Amino acid sequence: MNELENKQSFQEMLDESFAPLKSGNIVKGTIVSVSPTEVIVDLGYKSDGIVSRSEFTTDQNVELADIAKPGDTIDVWVLRVNDGEGNVVCSKRKVDSQANIKSIEEAFTNGTPILGKVTDVVKGGLSINIQGVRAFVPSSQASNRFIKDLTDFKGKEFMFNVIEFDRSKRLRIIAGRKDLATTEAKARHDEVFGKVAVGAQVEGTVSRIVDFGAFVDLGGVDALLHVTELSWDRVKKVADVLTVGDKITAIVKDFDPEKGKISLSLKDPANDPWAIIPQKYPVGSIVQGTVVRFATFGAFVHLEDGIDGLIHISQIANKRVAKAADELTVGDTVNVKVTNIDMENRKISLSKRDADAMLNPEDGQYYADDEYYDDGDDIMVEEDMVEVVEEEVETTEE
Repeated sequence: MNELENKQSFQEMLDESFAPLKSGNIVKGTIVSVSPTEVIVDLGYKSDGIVSRSEFTTDQNVELADIAKPGDTIDVWVLRVNDGEGNVVCSKRKVDSQANIKSIEEAFTNGTPILGKVTDVVKGGLSINIQGVRAFVPSSQASNRFIKDLTDFKGKEFMFNVIEFDRSKRLRIIAGRKDLATTEAKARHDEVFGKVAVGAQVEGTVSRIVDFGAFVDLGGVDALLHVTELSWDRVKKVADVLTVGDKITAIVKDFDPEKGKISLSLKDPANDPWAIIPQKYPVGSIVQGTVVRFATFGAFVHLEDGIDGLIHISQIANKRVAKAADELTVGDTVNVKVTNIDMENRKISLSKRDADAMLNPEDGQYYADDEYYDDGDDIMVEEDMVEVVEEEVETTEE
């Protein structure tokens, strides 16, 4: 036997010593080396297996060196025995996918929730990744309530129920979290309402701003912070005080577990400016304030933060006044006499007419109320004014 025949015989013997490989085989191998783009695996075959990055993991943000180490034993799927250069092309991702598909099928059979990540918003719903396997979530199954824009779901992880699993043709997996969302919402409701109490302080995040106030997320339950509860001072626009995303500490004003409603306030009782009003602005005293707004029945005067008083139209001047704006201008600093304090309804009645008469008695005769109304015109008196103020407040709150 010549030397060539000896070499051929040796090569044949060497080939026969290796386990045969075919496309579709799942083979156990040992990682030999790792580069940024591929992993080399010893398959116990005459050629090593090459696993590209895309066939090793679906996570394109991870470094291969962080998830693959020389010496690690892994299972790979043989894609091609020879890529034309004698290399065995393999896939770890396909092995994982088959195992994960089986795991998803078991979740479907057993009715067990499974973790998935929303990868994209598509026509009619969401595309999600469950253990490397694509599944579809119809928009009606994305939540337990109607959501017009599903964009906020993208990139987030949730637990899903597998509601349809079909291998018959092309693998079809339908998932949803409608029932889970209902269960989770009830759990959050019970947890939050189990802790709240009137007067207790709670921490939350401003989730939405509307004309009449702001909604605050207390951990899965939205509470209402009405515009009138933002400050002891008057707030015209909620956006002047709060922004979506703000972290706040508020006081529970009221709550109703059955209706799922919680009312909050940012008014600290310890800083209530009304607590010392009778002492600070005693009835009969003359004080200064700034005209801030008009109503058909008079003008409101700002005395300090959180404290406004009303000058009824009959108390503006020592003469008949048709409109408050005829005698006053917003921004005017005026002297007024405190004529009444209603602590229960938090109202102060003021009189510029009385203050002027006391400070400047030489200006002329003082008109009596019956003379003021001698034309019989339908002008509001003090009692009517109270009802109108209340009506104005109610309208504002609505």
